[in-house]
Amino acid sequence: MAEIRARALEVFSNPASSSVRRLTTPHVGRVISTIGEQAGIVVQQADETTGRRIKYASAHDLRRSCAHRLINAGVSAETLKVVLRHEDFKTTERFYGAVRVAQSAASEVHQKLSASDKKNELVGGLVGGVDHVPPLNAEEIRKLKALLLSL
Repeated sequence: MAEIRARALEVFSNPASSSVRRLTTPHVGRVISTIGEQAGIVVQQADETTGRRIKYASAHDLRRSCAHRLINAGVSAETLKVVLRHEDFKTTERFYGAVRVAQSAASEVHQKLSASDKKNELVGGLVGGVDHVPPLNAEEIRKLKALLLSL
């Protein structure tokens, strides 16, 4: 800590090195990627068959996560375009539209399934129902989204 403090004092007390250096986009991206790797935040597993390496969280993953949070909060596509700084609305719509369609479909399926709590309904192809249907896990939700997107 003392070494860091000493370096900071040296930089700020030396008029020759006191010029403000702007951070570049690539530098910030590398810093964020390094943080993601050191934190062990894996966004894509390695795949030996395709030769794909393990991928840790990056600046673009943060951007994508922010967009998902905004979509889930109900932000309009026009506002999302501005926040993400897309030049063309088609770029935003391609991403935004697909997510919205999947969310709407998942919401409709959830409503239909949660509304059917009667014991004598047709459940899973069998008459009689069940007392409790366990919630879908993350893998099942991902498969459902993929299925809905393929329709």
